[in-house]
Amino acid sequence: MTDPYQAQPPYQQGGPAYPPQQSQPHPIGQQEPWAGAPDLPPSPPPATPRAKPLLIAGLALVAVLMVAASGYAVYDGFIKEDSGVAACKAMAAGKNPDGTNTNPGDGKLTEAEYRKTRELFEDSRHEDIRKHGTALIDIAWQMTQLPEGQRERALGFIAPLGAAVAGFQRACADQGVTVNLNDN
Repeated sequence: MTDPYQAQPPYQQGGPAYPPQQSQPHPIGQQEPWAGAPDLPPSPPPATPRAKPLLIAGLALVAVLMVAASGYAVYDGFIKEDSGVAACKAMAAGKNPDGTNTNPGDGKLTEAEYRKTRELFEDSRHEDIRKHGTALIDIAWQMTQLPEGQRERALGFIAPLGAAVAGFQRACADQGVTVNLNDN
């Protein structure tokens, strides 16, 4: 007897083996009807009509702020007179450092005058005026705060006072102002 299954090839699991199909390139814009949409990144959402004017307004605001800050820096650095130089000019004219007339009173420096004058020197753009001006006003403040019975202690301030006066006069002279504190 003959075997009816002998002529058939052995059974393969997974179904009949077919050669793999290769996709053929198509001209641009054409695709197989079954292929669906190509894998492209999703497009961004359409810009709202408000977004562009807000962006322009924000950039304009930043530009205005930058121009204003630059303008103030130029004014403060070059146009406005330095507070220390102004104090030098006032003292050269025989006035108080803040520009007021000297008080022929008891010669005592009040705390408000001390703070106001010290601030003039501290705010100066010139380091030497800051250094020597604040030293001068600090020594003057200490000397005026001595009690009545201990005025002889002022002799201890002679050396630092002389150094502060010389440094202050030199600092003012570097800015074109001649201050002679010996006559005042």
